[in-house]
Amino acid sequence: MMKFPKDILIIDFEGLKQPVQIGAVLLDKETLEEKDNFVSYIYADLEGYVSPTSGISQEMINDAPKPEEVGKMMYEKFGADIFLASFVQNLDILHFRKIISAAGIDFIEAGTDFKKYDTHILDIWPVAYIHALKNGYTGGTGSEELFQYFGAKPRGLHDALEDCRITADVFRKIVL
Repeated sequence: MMKFPKDILIIDFEGLKQPVQIGAVLLDKETLEEKDNFVSYIYADLEGYVSPTSGISQEMINDAPKPEEVGKMMYEKFGADIFLASFVQNLDILHFRKIISAAGIDFIEAGTDFKKYDTHILDIWPVAYIHALKNGYTGGTGSEELFQYFGAKPRGLHDALEDCRITADVFRKIVL
């Protein structure tokens, strides 16, 4: 069995321009089983916009914690001695850096050359896509098609925690 040097925190955000929900699933470095999880709405001013993929509206996030509060909660719960992972890391890591930085936590330890968060980030989409192609997959490149290829049920509206759990299942199917 493959053993990673650190536990793996799979993160997912809902919201494109502004993060409005975060989900996280912590996987054990040896078994890849879920050890812990986190989900929270994040306050943002959507100016009447409703996310078409998640259905999240302004009313749903009016009383949600601000980005800096969510960043602090994430750091206190999971720390930085983890591998970060997501299905499409570009947007998720951008949002993660925003909330962590808003909490006053820098990715770099003050006064040192050490990084708090490992810069090696597991982007699961390319690995899943290549794995699927090697096994005859001819479908699209979107998360919905790939998730279903790996056995997930159609999602309907997206939920960040549910998406993390689906991503964890895909990851386990590839590496175990």
